[in-house]
Amino acid sequence: MKIGVIIVVALYEIITIGVVGWLLNKKKKAEGGSENIALGGRSLGTWAIGSTMCLTLLGSGHLTGTWEGALTLGAEQIWHVMANGFAMALGACTIYLWARRMRVSTTGEIITKLYGQELAVLVAAVNIAVCWAVVSFETQALGIIINSMTGWPLTIAVLIASLLGFCYVVFGGTKQVAMLNQINVIILYVGMFGALFFILKELPGMNFDSVVASYQNNPDYSENFLKFTGGKEQFLAMGIPVLIAPFFAHSTGQQTIQTAASAKSEKSLKRIAWFVGPMNVIIGAISICLTLTARSMPEFAEFSNKLVCTQMLIILIPTWFIAILFAAFIAALLSSYGGFILGPATQITMDFVKLYKEDLTEKQENNCIRIFILVGSIICGIMAQTLPTIVLMFTWIYSFMIPVWFLYMFGFWWKRSLAVGVTAFIGSWVVANIWTFFPAVPEAIGMGNVHIAYVIAVLSFVICVVGNLIVKGKPGYFRSDEWFESEAYRIHLEEKAAGNA
Repeated sequence: MKIGVIIVVALYEIITIGVVGWLLNKKKKAEGGSENIALGGRSLGTWAIGSTMCLTLLGSGHLTGTWEGALTLGAEQIWHVMANGFAMALGACTIYLWARRMRVSTTGEIITKLYGQELAVLVAAVNIAVCWAVVSFETQALGIIINSMTGWPLTIAVLIASLLGFCYVVFGGTKQVAMLNQINVIILYVGMFGALFFILKELPGMNFDSVVASYQNNPDYSENFLKFTGGKEQFLAMGIPVLIAPFFAHSTGQQTIQTAASAKSEKSLKRIAWFVGPMNVIIGAISICLTLTARSMPEFAEFSNKLVCTQMLIILIPTWFIAILFAAFIAALLSSYGGFILGPATQITMDFVKLYKEDLTEKQENNCIRIFILVGSIICGIMAQTLPTIVLMFTWIYSFMIPVWFLYMFGFWWKRSLAVGVTAFIGSWVVANIWTFFPAVPEAIGMGNVHIAYVIAVLSFVICVVGNLIVKGKPGYFRSDEWFESEAYRIHLEEKAAGNA
């Protein structure tokens, strides 16, 4: 147990969270009003948006999830990492930009404008479930880090993680998370590159030749384990699914849409396309190198895939640097926790509570969001105790958001039909559950080895295309009178005239 490190990092987190929360609340009072915690007053600039977007998607999936996933998939794990980069870079010029242009807060509001409230409730409900599942992974990952540093039981470490995550986001909402992320992204990069340097110093010749040799000479690993694709069959079976499922989910989910909607201008959002993807992917690539190195070392053979990388880092890295690395890990996990816990709380408030109480004041909205942040933290803390395999669960849970991408794209620019949208979404949801809970059914039709991500992508696409060809629907939103007569369009024209769009 490294008590000194724990104390230093704990003080850092308490001070930064407390000071940022206090400063934001002081500023609000000085300005004589409140600020919606969901969107931070739509005032975030390029660096705030970019660092927040990057770190929201840079949690357990890139750290403990990637450590565990890389020891299952090998170097092919990089495709899961790159999915996030692709989603953010493309989204900043497409879906995120269009969502912000509509002046919405949630995915439910987007679907309501495109199709109707019935479909919006379904999409919001699934998106909430997806976000809470991810928060449980972040809680688990943070608990693993705390457990590795302290030796405390994992159940207790997970409870502490839940409390830290709740405090990270509850005081100031989106703006608090953005301010903390601008600090934390620097600490994360220093920590990860520093860890890579110190581990390389322990390897012969300061390179990974010995690591490569250990896998090539070990019959427990396939000859394609260290290949970028994992081999043709493995790439088709797992590589592409771990790419497409996160890509679709992060292109359309509340966790990214809400951050994009907080941008102060379209120009500030477009600029993140140049750097947010590489920023995110580099950390994942370093994580893969570290964990493959850890598993190749005989002295760490007794540790499970969940714990082997953290144990190697704690033992081989100088104590003084462990504090920085520990702070970096916690910062990344808390940032992701914050983005994914704030999203569902905002959705429940805006897409469900406001169905019954439309006249909520801004203060009431903020209080409602805080209540559901607490509820989500408790639920996710309980789910985190089950300790699923993170990346495999990511691929499965993200697959449920694949139809939303087609609903957005067709609804924005081609045609909108509530009947077609509901059919595509429910049909995909039913098939996904059959594939998950009744595996004998796909086996019986010769599709037992076809990944759920493929099935949902093809099914939802076909239903949307065929349905819209058959059914007479409304024109795409950005081609309709609804858009050209809206307040959002007027604001867009003003931004354009000012050179900010």
